[in-house]
Amino acid sequence: MSQPSVVTTSAPTPALWEDFIDIIVAPASVFQRRQRSSWIVPLIIVTLAIGIIAFASRGVLQPLMDAEFERAADQMRKNPQVTEDMIAKTRGFFEFSRTFGAIIFTPFVIVIVGFMTWLVAKFVDSKQTLGAALVVAAYSYVPRIIQTILNAVQGLVMKPDQLNSFFRLSFSPARFLDPDVASPVTLQLLSRFDVFTIWETVLLAIGVYVTGRVSKRQAVIAGILFWVVGTIPTLLSAMRQAATP
Repeated sequence: MSQPSVVTTSAPTPALWEDFIDIIVAPASVFQRRQRSSWIVPLIIVTLAIGIIAFASRGVLQPLMDAEFERAADQMRKNPQVTEDMIAKTRGFFEFSRTFGAIIFTPFVIVIVGFMTWLVAKFVDSKQTLGAALVVAAYSYVPRIIQTILNAVQGLVMKPDQLNSFFRLSFSPARFLDPDVASPVTLQLLSRFDVFTIWETVLLAIGVYVTGRVSKRQAVIAGILFWVVGTIPTLLSAMRQAATP
């Protein structure tokens, strides 16, 4: 008597919208199933989500933008070659960035992070392709959507005089320092311990573990390297600011 044939069917691939839930609760599964997919689709979705939320909340965060501009203007006025007309034009750039900055700069940041992930992961013998690294970067930016929402909520509940710096919104030790007194280097360094920065870094490391086929130890080292590399530009900028008389 012949054995009955057994028909095996593979589990259906989860819908795209499920990726944005699983990236929070089961990120490795997202990177596993999407590593050969297009990175452009999640990039567009993340960019639109952040851009729309940031645009809708620009009013409640106006005191923060005003405070940041006045701080920058005070620095500019220390240069005798800077005129009030030049400062006024700078305000125009501030206003433009406040309105459209999120939707313009987010995709560039994701692509840069993707390239950084791909390059830095080579130090731990990652087999990750550039396409997979960009997929990992796009999905690892999902926590920034939650951060943008929480920033808007903070803008609603905090007093206007409390909204005197971007650091006041961060979920890092930097939010407890006075931005008019604390060193720019200290502020930038402490801000790198932000919950969402660490969350994104952990997701990048998980992405390298899954798509780069490295060990857990190598993934941890990669995550530390990602955090350090991301810290360098902000510290250099802060050091230049601190050196300005």
